[in-house]
Amino acid sequence: MYKLPFFFSIALLFLFSSCRTGKELALFQDLNSAQDARVQQVRTAAFDPLRLQPDDQLQIVISSISPEASQLFNLMGSAVITGNNNNTQNMQSVYTVSPSGNITIPVIGDVKVMGLTTDEAKAEIKKVVSEYLKDAVISVTLINFRVTVMGEVNRPSTFQVAGEKINVLEAIGMAGDLTVFAKRNNIKVIRKAADKVEVAHLNLNNSSVMRSPFYNLRQNDVVLVEPGKRKGLQAEGLNIIIPAATSILSLIIVALTRFR
Repeated sequence: MYKLPFFFSIALLFLFSSCRTGKELALFQDLNSAQDARVQQVRTAAFDPLRLQPDDQLQIVISSISPEASQLFNLMGSAVITGNNNNTQNMQSVYTVSPSGNITIPVIGDVKVMGLTTDEAKAEIKKVVSEYLKDAVISVTLINFRVTVMGEVNRPSTFQVAGEKINVLEAIGMAGDLTVFAKRNNIKVIRKAADKVEVAHLNLNNSSVMRSPFYNLRQNDVVLVEPGKRKGLQAEGLNIIIPAATSILSLIIVALTRFR
């Protein structure tokens, strides 16, 4: 007689707990529900192209109608680090931006590229190469665009980015998504800027995060996902709470059975 209401209450308790947990896991909670057929528009931050920094690696290929002449301006067999496991492979014409912001091109010498986009660097290199090589064609590719995702994600790692654009959501997707314990309203983006480090706090529960200048990531950014309180409670007290709850539940069942 007493068992049915008791177990029904326990079931309701777990049901409400699950609903609350599901709500906490949802991103962009300010947007309309799936039942709303309207297309919502969210303003985003203007995309600012990547600017070259010291230690960036560039693959620069200089070509023209005369392959023999062009070869004088290209490096051969440079080693470059690629992939998530820091493997190295040999690639042609790989330059590393020096601490002073220069690359050194054979025959020409130093060319300042720090602070330029890859398109601007290509134009600058073409200007100086054209003094030596007629109808030169320049290709400039950033090959060390990497971001690191750490903390409460399923596959924390450093990821090589194809192209020159990736945002926080895409980086988290590469890391296998957030775990159920991730603190979604305080994602940290750590960025080195000149002689300082900038730390931004992003709230993925609100779509306004897309307007942050840190939403689009830059080379060598670190995305740090902190654990929420639930993981701390689980780690510290789960081994105590479960046996205690089991004992209390057993006593209640025995008491109800005896006095029914």
